[in-house]
Amino acid sequence: MNMISVMMPVYNAARFLRPAIESILNQTEQNFELIIVNDGSTDNSEEIVFSYTDSRIRYVRQENKGEGAAREVALELAEGDFITFQDADDISLPYRLQLLKGRFASPDIGLVHSDMVLIDDTDRAIGYWASSNIDRSRLLRFFLKVGTPFNNPTMMLRRESMQAFHYDAAIRIGVDTDMVFNIAPKWNSVHIPEPLLLYRRYAQSLSRQGDYDTLALHVRKFILQHSLSELFPEFAWNQQEESDLQAMASALMALFLARRGMIYDVPEWLAKAKMYESSIETKNFITAIENILSGNFTNAAFLLEQCAKNDYVVENYLGEVKALLGNFEQAFQHFWRSLQLNPLYFEPADNLKALGKCRGAHSVDVTWTKFAGR
Repeated sequence: MNMISVMMPVYNAARFLRPAIESILNQTEQNFELIIVNDGSTDNSEEIVFSYTDSRIRYVRQENKGEGAAREVALELAEGDFITFQDADDISLPYRLQLLKGRFASPDIGLVHSDMVLIDDTDRAIGYWASSNIDRSRLLRFFLKVGTPFNNPTMMLRRESMQAFHYDAAIRIGVDTDMVFNIAPKWNSVHIPEPLLLYRRYAQSLSRQGDYDTLALHVRKFILQHSLSELFPEFAWNQQEESDLQAMASALMALFLARRGMIYDVPEWLAKAKMYESSIETKNFITAIENILSGNFTNAAFLLEQCAKNDYVVENYLGEVKALLGNFEQAFQHFWRSLQLNPLYFEPADNLKALGKCRGAHSVDVTWTKFAGR
């Protein structure tokens, strides 16, 4: 009952494979199967797997088809009630599976995730990645602006949440984020604010490789799966001229993509914005966004001030420009004004949070400071 399927794709991971496997075999939760899919490794990864006789290990070898194809094979073989992941170079803490499974307290919880410690290729701690839960109504915007809100390698999912999902073999980077895009908006999640995984980052790790198009593919796919009205719900799509709203949304898409490093996608979205624009105020807004992108914040502020008064979107980006110019007091007033005009618009609330953190970020948990300055 309630067996866990642990999926482990392997590609030339011999150097770290043994501690990764043993970190699963030595879990306090013992009701699991470990599905190892060798994605055409040319090193001695297979020899290491064959050195184990534990009946819970299920091993498959295939030609090199990529991480997505390997995960799809593992998913098809999985027989557990819960699905989790173990990369071939990471290490799970001994009670990871037990704690994750124990948080599925109700049937509407589709995934549980945790924090993780980053380690290098010598097992040296090099960072701490804390995640958190995010309201499902805000997931699409977070996906667009940032990516996944979770530490993807730490997740455990209810089997039912993955029934209609299939991994996209065309995606080489962002395989697990593509999965989160498709599953997280439909289920509630639980965050465990403890590190349950040692996540390895080093020069040759897959997550650090890839050309621009490879890195951008999963984001482009996500955008194509949604309309502008879904991605930019702050606009009154049923009350204002649709072409102008499409123009403003396209301009903001360019800004969001630029801020996450997808600079080669920016010209396409700016061209769409100019194609849709049908008023002088919309033209001023688009030109203001172009000025933000080029670093001309003073001119951007001037143009935004020519746009419609009492527009909460304009007020928010006017606040951003003031903050970028270093005038935090004026920025605060614009963000506050934006929230007053539309209390359900969460961009200015996020910007107020950013302003506060720029002045000093504090955590209630200060226990980590005992090592500070060492």
